Amino acid sequence: MSASRAFDLVDKVRTTMNYPHSIPLWRANGELLPSNAFSQVILSSAGTKWNDVVLEQHDFLSIELADVMYKQHVFVINVGHPITCEFKKKGRFRRVLKERDAISFFPSSAPFFLRLKLERDVFGAFIRLGLDPIFVSRIAEGLGLDSDRIELVEQRRETDLALRHIALAWRAGVRTGDAGDRMYAEGLSTALAVRLLREYGAARPELKRRYGGLPGKKLVRAVEYIQDQLDTDLTISGIAQAVCMSPYHFMRLFKESTGQSPYQYVIEARVRKAKELLATGKLTISEAAHHVGFVDQSHLTRHFKRVFGMPPKTFLSCGESCLLPKKRTKLQENYNIL
Repeated sequence: MSASRAFDLVDKVRTTMNYPHSIPLWRANGELLPSNAFSQVILSSAGTKWNDVVLEQHDFLSIELADVMYKQHVFVINVGHPITCEFKKKGRFRRVLKERDAISFFPSSAPFFLRLKLERDVFGAFIRLGLDPIFVSRIAEGLGLDSDRIELVEQRRETDLALRHIALAWRAGVRTGDAGDRMYAEGLSTALAVRLLREYGAARPELKRRYGGLPGKKLVRAVEYIQDQLDTDLTISGIAQAVCMSPYHFMRLFKESTGQSPYQYVIEARVRKAKELLATGKLTISEAAHHVGFVDQSHLTRHFKRVFGMPPKTFLSCGESCLLPKKRTKLQENYNIL
């Protein structure tokens, strides 16, 4: 079966959108490589509000890439059939079988050779995550690391459960529209960059750890900042800056204090504020969604149903009497919020 017929067959079996290749390959001499004819992007995060990390999911047949490189730091995760992978290491050819969930990492501007082989007429599938090196350097500096002394190296692993979790969460966010929320994207991007710095260098840096959650004054300041800015395009870095912390340390300590990530907390705060606005009868669901910072009405509806067990349309028809009482968290009790 020809490559074109194989792609036609896949298109008949499932309906997919075609996306541009947003993580380009370059030849070692600096020339941009045309998109691979045997690789089709079927899902992409390109076009969202956050571009420091880009996700693509590809379908492909066999691929050979010689003396090419990325200008981003790139993870490739096999999410399809097993692949025979041939590559060069220290000048010698190696061959491995890459099972589902196998990971490859390619540092920015590091040329490589790669040949991927599949059984005849079998389609492969992989997720590719491209990280902006400037963003990674910024995260490194926030962790107290000297980004100029960090040496990232090409690697292949049977799997990396933490990285797989981040990639699948990112893919789910692209599919549902959550990736359009800057906080969702920023949280996953930061977690991915920290994972890269911890695990994919020539040496593993020691990161300073902080325990015990946020100090009380910083927690109150963060909560006040969030409540005041619900209708804006909130970011983790913006909240962290308001309490004089790096985004990574803020994310981790905020979760220790509240039991929720900053993104989860902001989403629930927005849902509860939207409920208050809808209860006045003065706003439509779409208007309420806009007033509290949701991407659109469907974004509010999905999370409203998750928090309250019903869509906002049902709430409008029957009011507070339809809602089951929800136990307030320790944070809500202590600071009389939400």
